[in-house]
Order: sequence, then C-alpha cells, then structure tokens
Amino acid sequence: MQVYQVPKEKASVLIEMPPHEPESRFVFLSPFAQSHYGAETPSEIFNVPQAFIPLFREGGDVLLARRDAIAWVMIGEPQRTEWYYYETRAGVPDAGVHLEFDTGGHIDGRVALLGPAGGQRILDIVNRHEGFLHVERDDELFLVNLKRVISITLKEQ
Repeated sequence: MQVYQVPKEKASVLIEMPPHEPESRFVFLSPFAQSHYGAETPSEIFNVPQAFIPLFREGGDVLLARRDAIAWVMIGEPQRTEWYYYETRAGVPDAGVHLEFDTGGHIDGRVALLGPAGGQRILDIVNRHEGFLHVERDDELFLVNLKRVISITLKEQ
C-alpha cells in the first residue's frame, strides 16, 4: 500500500500554557494554506476551531494542547514563518497596547490596525478577532489568546 504524505516545514514556537513555564515546541506547516496562496503559517495552526493542537518536542514527543489553555505563543523566525501576516500588515498603522492576562502576566506590544475603513480602532480589532491576535514587540511576534486577556490598555504613541 502506498502512503501519500505532504512534506511539512518545522517551525519553532515558545508556548505559555499556565501554570507551566514557557516551553519551546514545534508545529508543522503545510506548503499550501487553505485560506490564501502560499504556505501555511503558525497563526493558522492556532486559529483553528478544533479544541486541541498538536505541539512537538525536539525528541519527537507530542503534546496535544487545549487551545483555550494557551495564553500566548511567540513565533520563531516570524518574518519567514508568519510571512502572510507581514504581507497583509505592510503599510498599515499600529497602536501600542498593554495586555493583562488572567494569569497575572502581561505583554506590551503593538497591534496592527487591520480592518475596513471606520473599523480600525483597537476595540474594533479585538471585538472582530476570534482566537489568537498578532502582537508585535520589537523583532518578536506573539499570538495572544484573546480568551486569556482580561484587559487591554492603550499606550501613548
């Protein structure tokens, strides 16, 4: 019997899933995305409707993580692996935010104001967005689980 397999690219991520400390894991990205041209991105892995996401350790161990339990994901090599976000975000203004999590932790960063005319406030973005939101901090890119965010403070420009 012949087995059909799609070769996938390994992408590193750092996952915070309280009460555990952040841990390095891997996800595997398909060369073809379902919702756009080109390769799949980590945000597409985490923004699925399924309850559990497979995360891999270097040794091959697999963790099936409950999506809603993940507070945030820091993307390794974001310019390469999260390429579609950067293409979509090019030239779009952003806003500084301070995000507080239900765990007591926080992230300071910037959110791209992607949206239709008249719908580009932070309030519009977070209310329209389901699942994990892109948050940039310097050269880092986080996927923040909005279900774990308890407050968002707008920062001065």
